[in-house]
Amino acid sequence: MPVVPLPLPDDTRPAVIGLGYVGLPLAVGFGREIETLGFDINRVRVAELQSHRDHTLEVSSEELKSTAKLRFSAAPDDLAGCNVFIVTVPTPIDSAKRPDLSPLEAASRTVGRAIRRGGVAIFESTVYPGATEEVCVPIIERESGLRFNVDFSAGYSPERINPGDKQHRLESIMKVTSGSTPETADFVDALYRRVITAGTHRASSIRVAEAAK
Repeated sequence: MPVVPLPLPDDTRPAVIGLGYVGLPLAVGFGREIETLGFDINRVRVAELQSHRDHTLEVSSEELKSTAKLRFSAAPDDLAGCNVFIVTVPTPIDSAKRPDLSPLEAASRTVGRAIRRGGVAIFESTVYPGATEEVCVPIIERESGLRFNVDFSAGYSPERINPGDKQHRLESIMKVTSGSTPETADFVDALYRRVITAGTHRASSIRVAEAAK
């Protein structure tokens, strides 16, 4: 079986999709190191961040101003220049206390329309074990016409940020990582090590990482 193509380390162009309390600190972290796109469908939110303001107070104005390699957009066409897509949208609980995956499904459609051969889709949203490969990946395949683990691959790294906690920030919380192939797992782990000073732990599979929240 051929090895799935992956972005080269010096040609990694991440997009963080969803700029809430999880996505924004992650986008800022990557934006300190490499050219990064912060994407959100909420144009008001994007305009706020472009003005170096964050109403959630997760990131300071000074941090936003000093992150030179980060830009924000609400235009899906801007995702075409990226080759890594990190999905951090919320998965709220519905009235029956079941996870509402509709934001995740919508984000997967957005990724599917932008991803090209060699791209990597990484999910951080809280899901049940199996959801990444059973729900998200088929949507990406359908939208892109690409084949999973042939043309593109996927990863999962559960978000562990506690909103408002200024002591335990993104960089200081160990990150669990995973990938759909051994090569992708190595790529995802190396990518997060660029911003996580507390270190990473590579899980044996995406399903194991999904259960590690």
